[in-house]
Order: sequence, then C-alpha cells, then structure tokens
Amino acid sequence: MTPLVLVFALAASTPLPPTLSIGPGTVFIEEWPERRDLNFEILIDNTGGPARELAAIELSAYDAQGRLQLRRLLDGNGVRPSIQTLPDRQVPPNGKLTVFNPFASFPRAQQLSKLHYELRFDGPEGSTQTQAAIDVSPLAVAPVAGAALPLRGPVLNYDGHDFYAHHRRFDTSFAPIAALGFRGNFMRYAYDFVPVDAQGESHRGDGKENTQWFGFGADVLASADGVVVATEGAQPDNRQFDQGKLATQPWVLFGNYVLLDYGQGRFGVYAHLQQGSVRPKVGVRVHRGDAIARIGASGSAMFPHLHYQVQDGPTLQAEGLPSYFENLRAPGTDAQGALRSVDTGEIVRGD
Repeated sequence: MTPLVLVFALAASTPLPPTLSIGPGTVFIEEWPERRDLNFEILIDNTGGPARELAAIELSAYDAQGRLQLRRLLDGNGVRPSIQTLPDRQVPPNGKLTVFNPFASFPRAQQLSKLHYELRFDGPEGSTQTQAAIDVSPLAVAPVAGAALPLRGPVLNYDGHDFYAHHRRFDTSFAPIAALGFRGNFMRYAYDFVPVDAQGESHRGDGKENTQWFGFGADVLASADGVVVATEGAQPDNRQFDQGKLATQPWVLFGNYVLLDYGQGRFGVYAHLQQGSVRPKVGVRVHRGDAIARIGASGSAMFPHLHYQVQDGPTLQAEGLPSYFENLRAPGTDAQGALRSVDTGEIVRGD
C-alpha cells in the first residue's frame, strides 16, 4: 500500500500596509490676515511591513457639502521631483516616520471642512506600490482675546511656528525624543521674542556676551491674567542645560521659567529667563502687563530671548495651542492691527 503524502503549500504572508495617524489629535486652523495655516504631522507606523519609501502625497480638500475645493500633490514626476522637498522619506521595516504636513498654508477664504490625504509607498524591488489614506477635519476656533505682547518696545519674532520653524518640527518619532517619553509637541505654536533697537538690530558686536543684547535684562510681562503654577529662577545665563536630566526633569530645557494658568485649559510658558529675576511665587495671581521676570539666556538658549508659548496642560506632555495678541503694530506706525499672531521674522510692538 502506497503511503499517503500530504503536501501543504505555505502561502507567503502579505506585508501589512502602513497605518496613518495625525498629531495632535485636534488640528486647529490658525487664522492670519492673508492666509490660514495648518500645523500638524502625519505619523506613519510601518509595523508588520518591510522597508518602504514615501513616493507621493496627494491632498484633496472638500467643503461642508463634500465638493472638491482643491487638490495638491507631491510626487516623483520630473527631473527634480517635488517629493524631494521632504528630507526624510525612508520608512524603516517595522519602524515609524513623521511627515510634517507639507501643505501648510491656504488662501484666507479657503474652505477646509475635510482634508483627504493619500500616501503612496514604494517597497522592495519587484513589489507593488502600497497606499494608505487618512482624513483630517480641522477645527476653526475664534482667537482668545485679552492677551498682550509679553514685552515692551519693538520685538522681533526670531523663530516662530511657521512651516520652517524648529518649534513646529519637534519629531516624536525621532528615537532620542521618543526615548525621553515625549508624545506631543508642547511648543507647536511657540515664539522666540527678541527686543530690537530703532534700526531693527538685536545686539552690538558679535553677540557672544549676553550684555551685548539689547533685550538682556528687559522686563517680561504677563501676557494675560493667570495664576502661577510653577517657577524656576536659579539657573545660570550660560546658554546651556544638562541634556542628561531631560528624561526626569524636562523643564531644564527652558532654564528659568514661569508657568501661568490662564484658565479654560490654557497655560502660558515664559522661558530662558534671567537668573534671579523671577518675581511671583507659586499660587499668586498676576495680571496682564505685570512684570514677572527679565529676559535671560538660561537653558537651551542660543542667545538672550524670551521663549513664549501657550499649551493645553501644566506639563511638557501637553500640546501647544495657538495664541493671539491685541493691538499689535509695526514700529513707526500708529495703526493697530486686529487680534492676531506674530509670524517668524516679523517685527511688532504692542505698547
């Protein structure tokens, strides 16, 4: 009797496609006089997949009735294709990649009820292209009134939160940042304010000494009414911090700081303050325009300036929130603009 031989064909497992998510969970529409900005990331999780390369991103924007309003594309077409404007496109096997939304600005009147993103990936040679998609419904929120610029005189926003600013590009999929436990971007809408003179200059000489900066030691003012939640005032103005402490003491990044609770889930951070200059104690209520400290160069500061941000919680696991200021005007003019933000590179004054 011939023995029965059973043969099982083992089908090759199909790699899982990448999954997409959005950071932060709520995407705000930031209103400017001439444009609308979207500040978020597309998070790519390649768990279960081989190494892939992001080959194209297509955005379709729809109005409230589901009608297509515009379509934008980054792809590999042409001699110098537009997809190359994204510096990081390699998705490691079973790894992650953060893509900062490349379509960051839209016309002021643009309807943005739903944004549909389609991402296409090239896999190993001989494999078919993989696709993944996600929808975003951005939230338009009226600016919160009652805030003033936290400095007197003309001020340069040296680095804000536009598409190119480092505050926006806090990459939580970057291994050293992920290892520290950061899951969101607390400085998503931050400003680096630098006082300038009548010619728009920020310092004398080469700027290596803190005292060469016109703003060093200038009063920092409360932007809005709030209760002091936490402070630090003992760090030296040496433009340095101990990176080894970030995992357990993340606030060392900011050197000396004041954290104010504005209420309604909004907290203001005033950072890189001058050693010994912090005035209010924890638990004290301060009012808009009160001097609370002076500009310094403590913590991760390349030079003396005020780092200012609004966030949705009292820790650095919070997410950044848009903030707007009243009565801003360009130096040399008396015209006061509407409640608005301050763009990177812009010089304004609010007093």
